[in-house]
Amino acid sequence: MPMQHRFKALALVSLLLTSLFLVAMSGPTPTASAAPPIPLRWFYFVNGKSNTALQANYQNIDVISPDFYRLQSDGTIRGSNKTDVTNFAHSKGIKVVPMIQNDPTKDNFNKLLSDPPTFKNILDTIEKQVVDNGYDGYQIDFEDLNSSSETLLTSFMAELSNRLRPKGKMVTMAVVSRTTSTFTTQYSAAYNYAALAPYLDMVTIMTYDYSYSGGAPGPVAPVTWQEKVLNYAVPIFGAGKVLLGVPFYGYDWNITQREKNPTTYRANSRSFDETMQLGQANNGTFGFDNASKTPYLNYISNDEIHQVWFENAQSIQAKFDLMKKQQIRGFAVWRLGFEGQEFWPVIKNLVVPTKPVTRPGPDTSYRVYFAQTGHTLSNVFKRYWDKYGGLPQFGYPWTEEFQEKNPSDGKTYTVQYFERNRFEYHPEYAGTQYEVLLGLLGRQVTAGRESEAPFQRVTPGTIPAKQPGGSLLSIKSLLTAVDTSNFNYYPETGHTLSGPFKSYWEKNGGLSMFGYPITEEFQEKNPADGKTYTVQYFERNRFEYHPEFAGTKYEVLMGLLGNQIMADKGWM
Repeated sequence: MPMQHRFKALALVSLLLTSLFLVAMSGPTPTASAAPPIPLRWFYFVNGKSNTALQANYQNIDVISPDFYRLQSDGTIRGSNKTDVTNFAHSKGIKVVPMIQNDPTKDNFNKLLSDPPTFKNILDTIEKQVVDNGYDGYQIDFEDLNSSSETLLTSFMAELSNRLRPKGKMVTMAVVSRTTSTFTTQYSAAYNYAALAPYLDMVTIMTYDYSYSGGAPGPVAPVTWQEKVLNYAVPIFGAGKVLLGVPFYGYDWNITQREKNPTTYRANSRSFDETMQLGQANNGTFGFDNASKTPYLNYISNDEIHQVWFENAQSIQAKFDLMKKQQIRGFAVWRLGFEGQEFWPVIKNLVVPTKPVTRPGPDTSYRVYFAQTGHTLSNVFKRYWDKYGGLPQFGYPWTEEFQEKNPSDGKTYTVQYFERNRFEYHPEYAGTQYEVLLGLLGRQVTAGRESEAPFQRVTPGTIPAKQPGGSLLSIKSLLTAVDTSNFNYYPETGHTLSGPFKSYWEKNGGLSMFGYPITEEFQEKNPADGKTYTVQYFERNRFEYHPEFAGTKYEVLMGLLGNQIMADKGWM
């Protein structure tokens, strides 16, 4: 090769390597951005026990599907929204996707949906329920259908999708398990996975009742069978849509009675706590079947032999291991309130992004490891952290980068949590000051407090405000009589900004960093140290005034809202 061409080739290689380096340095780390989202934790909500469990364990719940509605034989829908449940869930960032079940089955179901006015009225009612009650979507759980129901069921889901998706609502469905395109039981024949897939945003595969109440005793949801179901379902629906059905119940077979009445006998469902009580009260024998990864109980009551197949922490973990192996979207539990307390640590451990990681290597200009928390900070997030105040402004990183759905817009972003906030990477703004945004944690932690006095919108002239000397003047007076460089009013949120908080806001990023103020200044106890400070909430954080640091860069500190959110999620 001639010398001049060698130089050109070397220059080209150098340019390409430099370009690749800059691309690698421009966004989040590739491993984080490519990582699958945190498993979606979906729970079916049925009764008061479900509500008690929701109140106690909301940190470990992403979606609830309350049993609010039922399709009746005349085509009307019975049921109503329970505002206390819906409002509580939404206040905790939990999505509400109610389900509807069906009274008419088999031929009666077909007759109902074959009537065009009835078909339309059912869809009209569902659409109105979703819009009027602010639901995040809807789940169809129509069961006990004929094979001839397939076309009607698919058409129904297609029309529901056409109505709800444009409104930003999820269309979801619970389907009976299948392991082949050729149905082996009439019960599963109506669910054409391939035909339904385009119309569903999420699908619960009901991988339970392998051993059912009317059959012989055995595991309700053996992992070996669940894996066969997923092997068939996942390629059709796509892993990102599939939820593994997980039973929190078991069945108690009275073997003595079943032998007497084999065609009519039905086993009783049992919660975990009921099973434990039965075992203790009757000196039962507990065991674990390694093949199916399922526990069981043998006991005798009133001279009758019983066998219970149920779930415990070990069997739930085995199902979660399968879920992770298949890299599906998450799990859906039937039902909330049937679990034992030992289940929750297993669920919590699915999602612990605060767990420390091993130092990846020596610190570099683009990556640093913090031994204080056991986490790294790199690339675009590190540049943002360095540029806008570093440790005093944001605190230490408490997670690695990972994928998380933003509760504000429902979109999934690469994020990283810090003591004082959450960084979100927005590729649509790459190369601008909005490429990295702070999460709307101020909005998130104050949800439900809008009626409190400091959160009420104000207008000029309606409330007193501090002037620089410390006495009180009306906002109107301030706007006309004093130096307005010390005072801002934001009609977007109806709140003011002045004094040290205004100075801090302007010097450290302003609107793009913190958002608008959503309260006035007021006194509040800091949950981290129990002390009371003058605070003001903004869309993205809380400012705290620390008089003990007056005149230093620590005079105003951002609240530890990152820690607060992580604690609320059960990560800390």
